[in-house]
Formats: sequence, C-alpha cells, structure tokens
Amino acid sequence: MRLLIVENEPGIALVIEDVAIDAGFQITGIAGNMSEALELGSAADIAIIDVRLGDGITGPSIARALFSNFGLGVVYFSVNPGLTKDPEGRAVATKPARPERIVDALSMAAKNARARTHRVASGHTFR
Repeated sequence: MRLLIVENEPGIALVIEDVAIDAGFQITGIAGNMSEALELGSAADIAIIDVRLGDGITGPSIARALFSNFGLGVVYFSVNPGLTKDPEGRAVATKPARPERIVDALSMAAKNARARTHRVASGHTFR
C-alpha cells in the first residue's frame, strides 16, 4: 500500500516513514502543506496527515481534498484529536504515538481503501 505523509516537522515525518516502511508500506512522498499534498496525492493509496501544519489547522481540508480528488484513505496524526471533527470520520493516531498505534491506524485505512476499491470495481458505490 502506498502512503503519503503530510507532516511539516521533519523529525516526526522521518519517524512515521521508518515505522511505515518497517510495516510494509511504500512511501510516495512527504508533504508539508496542502499544495504539496495535492501534488503528491495521485501517487498514494492512503495518507497520514498532521492536523495542524505550518499554515494552520489545514489537515481536515487536506483530508477532504485528497479523498475527493484521489479517493485516498486518511489517518489523522495529531496532539489534539479534538481538532479532527470531520464528517467523513477518519482514524486518528494521537501524538506522541507508539509505533504499533501508527501501524494499526495505517492498516485500518489501508483495509478501508482496499474495500472501497473493491466496491467501486464491482459496481457498488461508496459513500
């Protein structure tokens, strides 16, 4: 499964990258803001997104854009999970997170992405 990391703190992004690679995910890129995330979104299946980036609380907007433009599954990664109120109901890994929690959240998003792809391929709609 191909993963896009949306995180503006390089140290945190590298930790996520290491954990994800060890769990078998392929990293398609690291984005630090919305424009970078949208530029890299088409190459990924799922994304892990920090809610508060350098340009503000843009994580929910990025999640909606990545889902609507590319169908990406999303995991929020945030120190403040209360900021993730989102009608699509995404998985959340709270900072600081143990590697197992990050992998569990990514695996859930990957499973949901595979199920969504199967439903679309078989003619079922996804809402």
